[in-house]
Formats: sequence, structure tokens, C-alpha cells
Amino acid sequence: MASNQTDLLIQTVMNEATPLGDLLAGLDESAWSRDSACEGWVIGDVVAHLAGGAATWANSINQAVAGDSDPPEGQEFMAPGQRGSEGTAEAARSSHQQFGMQLMENFRTGYAGLAQVLSGLKADDWDKPCFHRRGPMPIQDFVSLRLQELAVHGWDIRSGLDQTANVSEEALPVLTGRVSRWLNNAFVPGLRLPAPVRYRFDISSPVPVQEDVVVTRESFSIQPVSRAAANVTFRCNTGNYILLIYG
Repeated sequence: MASNQTDLLIQTVMNEATPLGDLLAGLDESAWSRDSACEGWVIGDVVAHLAGGAATWANSINQAVAGDSDPPEGQEFMAPGQRGSEGTAEAARSSHQQFGMQLMENFRTGYAGLAQVLSGLKADDWDKPCFHRRGPMPIQDFVSLRLQELAVHGWDIRSGLDQTANVSEEALPVLTGRVSRWLNNAFVPGLRLPAPVRYRFDISSPVPVQEDVVVTRESFSIQPVSRAAANVTFRCNTGNYILLIYG
């Protein structure tokens, strides 16, 4: 991966983490108990999830650089089709209850440590396989996923405080590039569809997206926009498109 691309990716990750940390530092404990936009999670739960992720992901990257993409102690690969959302939510709530406002310091130190790990990566490190519970992926994809977590969950927090909040525009190019992988992970076959359904996305700005997602009972495909009639057409900005896709 070219150094200018990796430098931009690292900078974008930290441009998400640093302002979010500053925002959190200005909140009192009562604000952490407010509902976030992530259903069933209060703001403190989201902070706990992000803070814990920084440390564990830094460890996974260090492990990958050393040539090891196996699950770290206490973790394991998920089975195909297995859903991890309930376990993730339980872990976030437990961490919030255990650490409380200490999570603010955990967030800051965690992302400072992650930045140090990222800045130490060499050009040939970025393609090395890295552990992820859904299967090993190149470090560059793993870091992009960290950006996805920060951008979407950062919006969850900000939207809980301000309903006019938007997804960070700086992160949108990376997030739109991850849509196909996200849909692969999220799709559940066995839908009771009498015929294929064509969803058309006509997204003009700030990052254009023009494509069809065709869903059948057992699979889906992402296709260029065609002359075929769409069952549903979505027209919105890229931030709202990302929120729709990532649910």
C-alpha cells in the first residue's frame, strides 16, 4: 500500500479519535447516561466499546506484524452467519459499569497507543494478515474497519447529544469503500422473497454512489445502475447512505 495512502488513513483515524475525545472530556457523568443513537446503548456504553477497541486492535496489529493472525488469548473466530452484536453490547455495558468515567482516560491512552503502533508500520506490513473475529484480513483493511467504528459510533454519540449531527465527511470515502464487505457480513440468506428485489442508490454528494443492490432469497449482488426498473430508489447524501447501510 502506497505510503501516501497509509499516511492519509492514519491521519483520518486520528482526526476522528482526537475531536471525539475532546467532546467526551467536556461531558459530565449525566451525559454519559443519555441514550445514544445506537439502539439500547447509552453514550457511556459506546465510549466503553470504542475505548476497549483501541487497545485490543493495537495488540492485534502488533501480533500481525510479527506474523501471527491467530486469535489472541480469550478470543476466537466466529462461525459463518454467527451474529456478534449481543455479545458486543454486553461487553460494552459491563465495561461501562466497571470503569465509569475512567473510560475517558482509557479512550485517550488507547488511541494514543494505537497511533504509535500505526506510525511504526512499514510499507510491507500493511498487507500482512491480521486477526479479526470474522476471519483474517490485511492490516490496511483492519485499520479501515477501525475508522468505520470511530466514524459510525462517533455519530451515535454526537447524535445522542445533538440530533442534527452528521457522519464525519472526512471518513466517507473509506466507509463507502467498505459497503460490500459490510453487506457480506450482515446478509442473512433464506429470505422469503417471491422475486428478486432491486434497491437503487442514487447518492450525489459529497461522495457519489450510483449502484444497484439486487437481493434474492439466498444471496445479493452489487451491480452498476442498469435500465432495469428498481423496486426502491434511495436518494440522499452520503452520510445518510452510510447510516442506512450500517444500520
